[in-house]
Amino acid sequence: ATARPLARVAQSSEADVERAVGAAREAAPAWAALSGHARARYLYAIARHVQKRSRLLAVLESLDNGKSIRETRDIDIPLVARHFYYHAGWAQLMEDELARFEPVGVVGQIIPWNFPLLMLAWKIAPAIAMGNTVVLKPAEFTPLTALALAEIVADVGLPPGVVNIITGDGRTGELLVNAAVDKIAFTGSTEVGRAIRRATAGTGKRISLELGGKSPFVVFDDADLDSVVEGVVDAIWFNQGQVCCAGSRLLVQES
Repeated sequence: ATARPLARVAQSSEADVERAVGAAREAAPAWAALSGHARARYLYAIARHVQKRSRLLAVLESLDNGKSIRETRDIDIPLVARHFYYHAGWAQLMEDELARFEPVGVVGQIIPWNFPLLMLAWKIAPAIAMGNTVVLKPAEFTPLTALALAEIVADVGLPPGVVNIITGDGRTGELLVNAAVDKIAFTGSTEVGRAIRRATAGTGKRISLELGGKSPFVVFDDADLDSVVEGVVDAIWFNQGQVCCAGSRLLVQES
């Protein structure tokens, strides 16, 4: 680490958030009306572009987040492409397998800094595959790969307004939660999750919250102890321990 700035990123204002939500709202009817096969073509294109630019994205993710290049190159970025491929398949199956379901509309999405681009793929890919439009705010500490993904989205010709990226800190996130969206999808701390639940109560907005926890690693007396040791170390130290489901408690059968 050098402590030198990597980039300057905008703090989105209320007007910026409203403009992004408005663009998503305007794009929503036409995007939802597309066939699943048509939407799938866009998701396949995004996945292919992620693969083509995997080297750039891996380096950018390591610079921005601080995780090792081995993890970004071999785990994070390949998984990003796979998520877009996977949900492209679901877009094609939607009319048959999810015939009674319909898009929610405009989804506001807020993600943390531990898996910046992978969390983005988790949020955006299923939402747009099912015919929704999105406004996503990356963590204020790790926005660079989200902005790179915005360039990819533009390059593949995704209709304007389907995917919108806004940058900023918690104040921007609060603006998004209170904006005219149909759903909020949040991954982050339990404290902020509670605040979002209070803010959305009675508004009719749908929410999904993936919050921090204390996940137990359970060991019974018939376990292979060599595998246990390897598993315990991986469970708590993968991604430097910055994982929502990291095995931060160890429960061992007394014998």
